[in-house]
Amino acid sequence: MKLVSYAGQQITTTDEVAEALVALAAAIAREGESAALRIPIAVDGRKEAADLIVGVGNDILVGPQASDGDDPDFSAEAAEIRAHRLFPQRVEGDEDDEEIVAVLPLDLDIERGV
Repeated sequence: MKLVSYAGQQITTTDEVAEALVALAAAIAREGESAALRIPIAVDGRKEAADLIVGVGNDILVGPQASDGDDPDFSAEAAEIRAHRLFPQRVEGDEDDEEIVAVLPLDLDIERGV
């Protein structure tokens, strides 16, 4: 399980959803866009949903979260996140099917220390 921090709140979701969320959020921000997303979360062992806006200026933090018992199955919802038009696509011919390649530009101005 993963703990997602967003807008001063913390929610728990599966590793698969959290990884898809981070990849999509970065891709949407890279395009200078924003999007409203609904993600599945676990609340006291029940499946619930959380709505959030991702894109430029909407930061999320994902970290580990201990869980008791089996993690819920949010694979269908993770697939929906990965189906978003801006979700990073796999590089053709990539040997590692599990790795999603997303190039994130770094706009650093070393002279100004930014």
